Amino acid sequence: MASDSTRPCFSAFRSQAELELIQVVLDDAEASYPWNPADPSASGYFEQLEQEVAASWSAEVLEPYAQSLSTQFDQLWAAVDAGTPVVTTASILSSSVFQRFANQMPQRVLETLVQRTQEAIASSNALADQLVASVREVLPEWGDEDLYVLARPFAYAMRDQRESDVLEGALRSVRSEAWDNLSNIEQARLSLAIARHVIDQSKV
Repeated sequence: MASDSTRPCFSAFRSQAELELIQVVLDDAEASYPWNPADPSASGYFEQLEQEVAASWSAEVLEPYAQSLSTQFDQLWAAVDAGTPVVTTASILSSSVFQRFANQMPQRVLETLVQRTQEAIASSNALADQLVASVREVLPEWGDEDLYVLARPFAYAMRDQRESDVLEGALRSVRSEAWDNLSNIEQARLSLAIARHVIDQSKV
């Protein structure tokens, strides 16, 4: 059969390939790849590779590959940005939830709180850390240790508890008074509730 007649050729080709592979391995037996790039002895290995590339590839040859790689990165980042909703300060401040806070917190304080919360979100820290970082500037009289205590109910609410329930609970504990007429603890609760709302909105 035709398939049987090709087997000897294939076998010979495979044997030859295996012999060549073994020869390559034996020839490079003394060369070892530095698996830990932080190892000081690895710098010589990488410098040698860079020199070999520089000697073998001219800038004209490398440029098309660099351009292609840069274009691919741009396309990937564009795809990531397109799939990530952008929550702006203006859109948050115009939401129905924030209309309820308008009479209780000065606009300047509210804007500062939202901006600091967005910065805290970008830090990717734990939720409690984000909350404390969010309100620290608008509550300068509070120490971090006390803020962490107040932030616990907002950071560690039950998983099946809706964000709106947490927010409503916080609002019920704050009198419907202007910001300057609220007690320090009411200001803290209101600020933490707003920060938690902004954080949750960023995940929508």
